[in-house]
Amino acid sequence: MRIACRNLNLDIRAPLSKSVCHRELIINFLLGARGDFLEESPDDNDDIRATKACLRALEDEDSETIILNCNESGSTLRFMIPAALACKSRSVKTLVFKTKGRLIERPIKELADCLAPFGVTITKNADANEISVTGNIDSGRYVIDGSVSSQYISGLLMALSCFDKESVVEVTGGIASVHYIELTTDALSKYGINVVREGDTFKIPAKTQTAVPDGNFEVEGDWSNGAFLICLGSLIHGGSAKVTGLNMQSVQGDRAIMRFLMLAGISYLVEDDTVFVQDSLINPVRPSIEIDCSDIPDIVPYMAVVGAFRAQKTVLKGIKRLRIKESDRAKAITEMLKAIGGNVTLEEDSITIEYIDKVADNIVLTSSGDHRMAMAAVLCAAATGKDIELDNIDCLDKSFPEFRKILLKEMCQ
Repeated sequence: MRIACRNLNLDIRAPLSKSVCHRELIINFLLGARGDFLEESPDDNDDIRATKACLRALEDEDSETIILNCNESGSTLRFMIPAALACKSRSVKTLVFKTKGRLIERPIKELADCLAPFGVTITKNADANEISVTGNIDSGRYVIDGSVSSQYISGLLMALSCFDKESVVEVTGGIASVHYIELTTDALSKYGINVVREGDTFKIPAKTQTAVPDGNFEVEGDWSNGAFLICLGSLIHGGSAKVTGLNMQSVQGDRAIMRFLMLAGISYLVEDDTVFVQDSLINPVRPSIEIDCSDIPDIVPYMAVVGAFRAQKTVLKGIKRLRIKESDRAKAITEMLKAIGGNVTLEEDSITIEYIDKVADNIVLTSSGDHRMAMAAVLCAAATGKDIELDNIDCLDKSFPEFRKILLKEMCQ
């Protein structure tokens, strides 16, 4: 399909934070909430639907085997393995996690190694796209390699919060994306569960709450998708974006997009929960931008496109974990920017992008079946001012179905 992004003035509310919603759903369920909050909503993205489906499946306490459909959601899988082990009845012998896309290929060994001393076995069946988990967990001391994914740690913190004795999670190898763990501890604190961090060790208190949450919770706007919208507004030729619903004090790590835009010389206005930004390509090109992306992998595709049109050289460091996302995003970003006329150098843990002063003709891009890369392609259309051919936008339903509707209505031909 052909996408054109010119002379558009978007006034849009950021979708609710997927990261916060995952956590609220799981914590409410673990602490005893039941009811309508697990029912699907037309506004749910695919990942939230997956988490809700898994939690509903756990309400069946009589089956020996429970099937949990994670779709393509890495968050759902890594959160739900420890959460399901913590709350399932003893009559349940096996948990079977169904997956789609590249999810079966994404790392889970660190979590398996952590849980093995407690008698938990995690077995992948790549042919069937499923992961079988047996055993149970209880309060105790858990040691896990945190260098690959913060989701392991968040899953453990939530799961261990429902036991009557204190637990400890000791993280080795460093902590990736620490802001996401802060989202988890922040969500737990709302329900009286105050996790104490001492260096790379987390102490989870014994469950003391008496009031059961009712499943009613508020979710702030999503900075991952908000970052995309703000970048889009800064790149649309003759256009702008007004993005509302963003918490300027949020602990979401992707709020770092605001600092990146400052480095790129892009001006914006902030008022309460609203960011306004407009076409900034008339501004002088910066000599260079360099930023460590270790804790903000989801917004790297957006920063790469902005950097390609706002600086003579952009160096994005700490991108190693992009290779294990819904696509190999490091490779996908490189190929996308080269397709629009860029000169890009990809190394093991960095991407170096030179300023694009001549845009290619007849641009054809692929989303690689990855929602973040589909959004990056939209940014390419905005930045180049040209129509581009994009193979697929259905993957946007994973995190931002509302924007797919906007694309079809406003930007697709």
